[in-house]
This record gives sequence, structure tokens and C-alpha cells, in this order.
Amino acid sequence: MKAAKPPVTVSLNFSPSFYHKHLGINYGEEYYFDPRYRAGVECAENRFLYEILGRYGVGDPHPTPSPSLFIQPIDLLKLTQGAQLFCPPDATLESRGHPWAGLTVGQISMIDPQSAANHPFVDSLLVQYRKLQALYGEKADLFGIKTGLMNVHAPFTTAHQLYGEELFLLLVDDPEAARLIFHKIRDVYQAIFSRLARELGVELPRQLQLGDCSASLLSPTLYRETVLPINQAMAAGAEACGYHSCGPSSHLLAEFACLPHVTSIELGAGTDLELAVRCLPHIEMRPLVDPVLMLAAQPDTVRETVTGIISACAPASSTTLCAWSFDGETPFRNVETLYQTVEESNKRLESKND
Repeated sequence: MKAAKPPVTVSLNFSPSFYHKHLGINYGEEYYFDPRYRAGVECAENRFLYEILGRYGVGDPHPTPSPSLFIQPIDLLKLTQGAQLFCPPDATLESRGHPWAGLTVGQISMIDPQSAANHPFVDSLLVQYRKLQALYGEKADLFGIKTGLMNVHAPFTTAHQLYGEELFLLLVDDPEAARLIFHKIRDVYQAIFSRLARELGVELPRQLQLGDCSASLLSPTLYRETVLPINQAMAAGAEACGYHSCGPSSHLLAEFACLPHVTSIELGAGTDLELAVRCLPHIEMRPLVDPVLMLAAQPDTVRETVTGIISACAPASSTTLCAWSFDGETPFRNVETLYQTVEESNKRLESKND
């Protein structure tokens, strides 16, 4: 007997500007370096979400804070390479600058991954972990490492932020040099996460999440010849891999299908999702809902768009709508419309399963 298809789910995330506007919350350094302050912010966020979206299972009237600290992996690596740290009151932590801009490939090849792993910023994260341990015991975590997940940005996307726009010229003029940079980035991530895992008393995670936010900027040929090999090597070393390309990525779907062990894929607005399902069968589809549409569109347009996404992904083994980075001006009615549309779709699916 064929198993019933699981319902469509929603992964919701508002940017700090949303809570800054509606609750007056300030983030800044305290949010990242004071676990008690962060706990209070997280609880306030969840109570507010329950007030406005509780009927859809969002938020919690009696929340408990997360015992884990997470920052974007690309910021973690950049900060070990000399980027400047900024913690705005209404946005997430930022690492500014391109620390490898102006370096030769030879100089980059001499960078010691262990020096990055032992950088003072990594030390500061481990100090936070000890504070989390004091509050939450063995549930304390960094980056979700204890769940068995290594969440990093792919080497190309990381190189784009480290090296700057000159990377695109390097890809064309000297692809072998670009590949050397990608391997160095992989080694730095490996060294940092190996140290974190060791300090947390666990093995290096065997599940991998690769965030390749800049991938869609490349042609299929350039991606296939310069970027795909390092991504394949990283995915091949994992038991399972999730992949993320947040730009319109229709032109790269055939290349993404060459990544081993991929169990889920996050694809940006403008991607041909029907083609994605055909190219990547038996994989969880995680389409990203366009935050600009959610900000500016009328509810009818939101409903039509969400219905189209669900329909396009229908043949997939499962679907999760990634409704992320909604800012402070995003109308509540549009978020409610998204949930209502998913709810209605799931009711129709339930009727078919019956």
C-alpha cells in the first residue's frame, strides 16, 4: 500500500527588524554575547508570534529559550580572517569587508586552518557555550553541532565574500587558482568545526548543509567546471546533505542533480520548481517564498503564488515552504494568507489520502 503523502509544512523566520519595530527589541552585541539577554528576546519573540499567528501553530504562549547559539557560518569564517564585527540593534550580526581582497593565491594557500580554529572569536564562542552549559546543562549547543549537523556556506559563496567581486574574473582567467581557494575554505571550515565538536565532546557532524547563496550568479558551464567539484567532494563525505541556492536557479538544476547524498534542496524565487522536481526526484523540496512579494503584494497575489508553489512541488516526496527573512514592514495579513493557503491545500490532500 502506498504511503500517504505528508502535508506541506512552513518554516517561518522574521528578521530582527520585525521584532525591533513591533516590540522595540534591540539586538546588538548583548543578543550574541549574553545568553540571559538572548533568552529574554527569544521568549518575547515567541509570545508575540503566538499572539498574531498562534492559530496556525506558530509561536508559544509559554516559550522556553533555545540552548544553542547560532550565527551565519560565513560570518564565523570571515571573522577569523580579519573581517570587522558589527552587531546592529535591528539586524543580525554582520562581518564587514573582504579580508582576502588583494591577497595573492599564493598568500591564501599559506593560510593555516588551525590558526582560524584557534582564533579569539572562536574562543569567545566557546566562552558562550560554557555559559549556556551553566544554564541548560547538556542541552547547550553551538551551531546545532550536537544534532549531528555541520551547517556551512559552500566554498564558492564564502570565497565571494572573502575575496570580493574579483573572484568572478579569477574563475574565468585562472580557474585552477579559484579551485585552490575553494579547497582552502573547505579546510578552514573543517578545522573550525572539528575544534568546536571536540570542545563540545561530540564527533564531527556527519550531516551537511551547504548554503550556496551566490551559485545562481554563475553560468552552468562555470558552475560545473569550477564550483561543482568541491561541492561534490564535501557532499560525498557526508551521510546526507542539504543544499541551498537562494537565487533563481533553473539554469543550474542539472548541475545540482550531480551532488551526492542530497536529501533536501532550498531554491530561490524565480526557479522553475516543476523542472526542479523532475531533475531532483525523491528529494524534499524547500522553495523559498519571496520576501519582497510578501512585503508588497496583495493577499490575492500571495494566495495565487503560494498555490502555484505547492502545485509545482506536488510530485516531490515532501515540501516545506521556507518563509524567511520577512522584515518589519511585512503585513500580517500576507503571512496569514500564506498559512491559510497551506492549510486549505493540506485539507485537500488529506481528503485524497482518505
